[in-house]
Amino acid sequence: MRTRGPRGQPLREHIARVAAELFYRDGIHVVGVDRVASEASITKRTLYRHYRSKDELIAAALRAAPRIVFPVEGTPREQILGAFGALEAFLAGTQYRGCPYIIFAAELADRRHPARTVIEALLARRREWFRDRAAAAGANDPELLAEQLDVVFDGALASGSKRGDVRPLQAAALTARLLLDSALDRGRVLSK
Repeated sequence: MRTRGPRGQPLREHIARVAAELFYRDGIHVVGVDRVASEASITKRTLYRHYRSKDELIAAALRAAPRIVFPVEGTPREQILGAFGALEAFLAGTQYRGCPYIIFAAELADRRHPARTVIEALLARRREWFRDRAAAAGANDPELLAEQLDVVFDGALASGSKRGDVRPLQAAALTARLLLDSALDRGRVLSK
């Protein structure tokens, strides 16, 4: 029994990566397990040895989807602004169709679907990342600033995919800078 993918990674990871690419590119409901097995160069039986259901495979595919690497160097303010630069760099290097998490969530109406748990955890981690840096930077209300930055980030992802250019990403970076200026330089967050 084969235990490794073509590049030496564990077969389970290989299957998840192939599924992630197919689901992202063509859609969850369009791609069946037969196609995933074929593209992964395995049998359907092998796929089901690693994943009990398509739902489980979708959740694993989401975990295997490419991610934006947020910066860890610099001040908290520089890291936050760097996240928007990382977003632009990430999108420039891909056949960008939109945020995998947003796309998967839109296709999965059932909020109890196993992949929804993965999506919610990943998005919560991103908000926490913004909140932790906002607090470290001295924001008066780090929770609110994190929520605002997260909304701007999501908007950049959605607009970038819809328009197919970097202008929404540049606008998002400028908006993030304005939010930070307001929250950090004057000690308050733009509110209602």
